[in-house]
Amino acid sequence: MKIALHNELPCEAHVRQLIEAMAGQGSPLQAFEYETLRSSAGRVIAAYDQERLVGLGRRKEDTAVGETMEFAILPAYRGREIETYMSKLLKAAVRQTAVQAS
Repeated sequence: MKIALHNELPCEAHVRQLIEAMAGQGSPLQAFEYETLRSSAGRVIAAYDQERLVGLGRRKEDTAVGETMEFAILPAYRGREIETYMSKLLKAAVRQTAVQAS
């Protein structure tokens, strides 16, 4: 099974389906509400198994802590290093943004 990673915000319907599928799993899903993700443009990554959204990651800037990353991965897809690859791509996007800004 190949997981495709997209460095863009998925459509609202896919995000809602992911949140519904993860309800009751103990994940901090409020960070992945669509409006919150929209304000994080350029700092969101989506993981797909074919056409199904199976995970989301976002980079968050916190003045007290610095930068943190949050992930929401469907339970059936955990333990497959999806978070690791998502983290690497989010970090690469940060570096690319910094280079473009200078």
